[in-house]
Amino acid sequence: MLRWIFLLITIFSLPVWAEPIELVLPNKLTAKAEYRKAEAGKPTVLLMHGFLQTHEFPTIHRLTEGLSSAGYGVLAPTLTLGVTHRKQSKACEAIHTYTMDEGSKELATWVNWLKANKTRTIVLMGHSFGSVELLAYLSTNHDPVVRKMIGVSAAEGRIKVDDKSRDKVIRQTRALVKAGSKNLLTQPFSFCQKFRATPKAMLSYLEWTPDHIILQAGNLPISTTFIMGSRDDRLGPGWIEQLGKTKAKVSVIEGANHFMDGDFEFDLLDTVLLELKSL
Repeated sequence: MLRWIFLLITIFSLPVWAEPIELVLPNKLTAKAEYRKAEAGKPTVLLMHGFLQTHEFPTIHRLTEGLSSAGYGVLAPTLTLGVTHRKQSKACEAIHTYTMDEGSKELATWVNWLKANKTRTIVLMGHSFGSVELLAYLSTNHDPVVRKMIGVSAAEGRIKVDDKSRDKVIRQTRALVKAGSKNLLTQPFSFCQKFRATPKAMLSYLEWTPDHIILQAGNLPISTTFIMGSRDDRLGPGWIEQLGKTKAKVSVIEGANHFMDGDFEFDLLDTVLLELKSL
């Protein structure tokens, strides 16, 4: 009953200072985000959506509302994926030329935007492949205002083949990139049956294999927590156990699926709030 009361309070007392933000990037594209200012003394969470989605994706939206209602700042950007003013999810079959490196540069621009707005403590939190986007950012950026990373339902964009076949696909794609090919490739990736991309863009995603994710997660210089659902059917076999072998903390919400919806949204919010209080 208390949880439903909390939900009603959240719905009917939305902060009046919710603010849509547009930011012109160095590549001249305009990126969009939703911003909620933090109460004094509380950090701001940069909240990253999953693969091809936007900041309006339900899991991200629920976290935005819950965190801001608890007084935390939230900046929830939508990666442009090469589309200016992007406001809807991008189709798997669209032509993808956008790379993971470009995503990292966008995230760096948003971090700088927060710093320019006098944000002193930033927590990075991603849902699903958004967690991998944040790992990619952290692998090349070490800003002292970024104090913690939280990965929710952290999932690699795996191609559903064995390791040997996946390595072969990656080698072939690398060869095409080295040869300067711009011919489109079509490859099952994440939830996409037909993900269409240039070799360079495709490779930037394929190289984030489970082994590479585990390696990067284990080398982060900041506190890291993964919050996973025990009934998440989008994960590869033994994925939660692999995450647990890194120095990152792993919290498992029993019965929760990939989207942490239903009653589990409250368990997720409770777990995230505990992690933020530890700062």
